[in-house]
Amino acid sequence: MDIRFQAMPKNMAKLEEMVEWRAECVVVPVFKGDKPLSFIPALADAAPWLSISPGLRDFRGGKGHTAFLYGHPDLPISRAFFIGLGKREDFKPAALREVMAMAVKELSERKIRHLALPVESLRLLAADKPEALRLVEEAVLGALLGVYEFTEYKSSKDDDKAFRPEYLSLLFAEEYVPDDVQAAARKAEALAGGICYARDVINGPANVVTPEYMEETARKLAKVHGFKVEAHGPEFLREQGMGAFLAVSLGSAVEPRLIVLEHCPKGKEQEQPLIVVGKGITFDSGGISLKPSAGMEKMKRDMAGAGTVLGLFKALGESGLAGRRIIGIMPCTENMPDGKATRPGDIVKTLSGKTVEITNTDAEGRLILCDCLTMAQNMAKPAALVDIATLTGACVVALGEKTAGLFTNNDGLGNKVLALAAQSGERMWRLPVWDEDLDVLSGGTPADLNNTGPREGGALFAALFLKQFVKDETPWVHLDIAGPAYTQKPEPTNPGGATAFGLRTLLELALES
Repeated sequence: MDIRFQAMPKNMAKLEEMVEWRAECVVVPVFKGDKPLSFIPALADAAPWLSISPGLRDFRGGKGHTAFLYGHPDLPISRAFFIGLGKREDFKPAALREVMAMAVKELSERKIRHLALPVESLRLLAADKPEALRLVEEAVLGALLGVYEFTEYKSSKDDDKAFRPEYLSLLFAEEYVPDDVQAAARKAEALAGGICYARDVINGPANVVTPEYMEETARKLAKVHGFKVEAHGPEFLREQGMGAFLAVSLGSAVEPRLIVLEHCPKGKEQEQPLIVVGKGITFDSGGISLKPSAGMEKMKRDMAGAGTVLGLFKALGESGLAGRRIIGIMPCTENMPDGKATRPGDIVKTLSGKTVEITNTDAEGRLILCDCLTMAQNMAKPAALVDIATLTGACVVALGEKTAGLFTNNDGLGNKVLALAAQSGERMWRLPVWDEDLDVLSGGTPADLNNTGPREGGALFAALFLKQFVKDETPWVHLDIAGPAYTQKPEPTNPGGATAFGLRTLLELALES
């Protein structure tokens, strides 16, 4: 769906210059108790038939309450869709994203090709100008995510479900469209493109989305948007001494790939980068420590961290915004049982020089991440180092399916990520990393560390393991997204499946100058 802009001159005396708003249907979000037309004068002027529409009298603006109204089909605006936001005092910007998604879904079913949204109404919903710009972003994002479907592998298409509106016009009562509003809308377009891109990759089956596929996808992105890219196979891992990463890959007939993308705006070549490491287990059987068969098909999504990094770079490229220097590292491999697979009790040497006893081959994510955290710090001195991973079921037990666990060694970076997540509508909760518990991982093993702690506090011990590979002076955040990376239940902005959770927060962090 393309985003367009329509402006209307304020000087109504110049009738020959008058540009009428045109759309098949205008979408109007309204607070409970507000009179829809009284607070959007330009809409009342553009569609005067609304003032005598009987259906509008029944609309009260309760959350999710809708009214679909018809005017004469030959009018510039012949239909209107009012949707309630609930009480003003309960309103949060993320609610607008949801109601716009709901509106677009319903209007798609009615096969409406051209939708419109009066920006005047968004300004009156907001408390100030920054919030008004935020609402433009939320509205556009909701509209674009509301039509997302994953149908790549459907042999037949449902024509009704396949219909999508072609255009969303943002309507302005001014003569010119403000640059900052255009920028907010274009940013939302880029973000939606990145989210949908990441969801497609994460939703794909493991026989297609292999480490090699991830490499090919990264190279295509790099070619289109001018990113630097490199990818390496098992020989490189051996030469570099990345024994932990290599150990996870040994049971698979599919070769691993270590993929690195870099976005470096002109003049920032010497800047300390933001480095994001995304876990890329393209299928996780558990290895020799085999998972139960029930639900194992869901383990194709264990590369959601790497998929989100790809989506982040897609959004960066589409946005056209410079931002900061950012490096994305994606360790990609399967974790499979085989005669060559790593056994419980095996000891490997990591890139850092530390040795690890692998007591459970199903605790593989931390093994590929630990080598890449070391690699990241060897490549450059990071201004910030973030890893994102579907790491532990224990985090889901602790925080539920909609909240990510955040662990950090730096209060400043941790608080910044939490603030950006709250602004983005992505729920994260800080959990502790206690160094005094290190003896649980280092005691009773012939190696420096073992890769698993007790069942109790499993997410905390996984984070503590990773922390051993981060220098004290490196600001680091670990995001355990095992819960919110995927949803079984349909939501207004997602029909179910991969969510690309964390991408919006990371994009905000990446766009900081």
